[in-house]
Amino acid sequence: MNNNNIFNIGDLIKLKGFKKLSINETPVGIISAKLGLGKYKITWADEKIAKRFGLTNIMADEKIELISSHD
Repeated sequence: MNNNNIFNIGDLIKLKGFKKLSINETPVGIISAKLGLGKYKITWADEKIAKRFGLTNIMADEKIELISSHD
């Protein structure tokens, strides 16, 4: 588990590795549940973009990065 990224329910996240794409083309979502073992349930903001990248609603913490924290 990556201790640099501690995600909470309601946090806005994006898929890692999209530094050059605009935010409109980057998979962005909200953490909707912590599943344990470094896995999270994600609600993707744009299902078409999520499907284009072959994303599921369950993601490991090493594949996502925080955009905005929900405090």
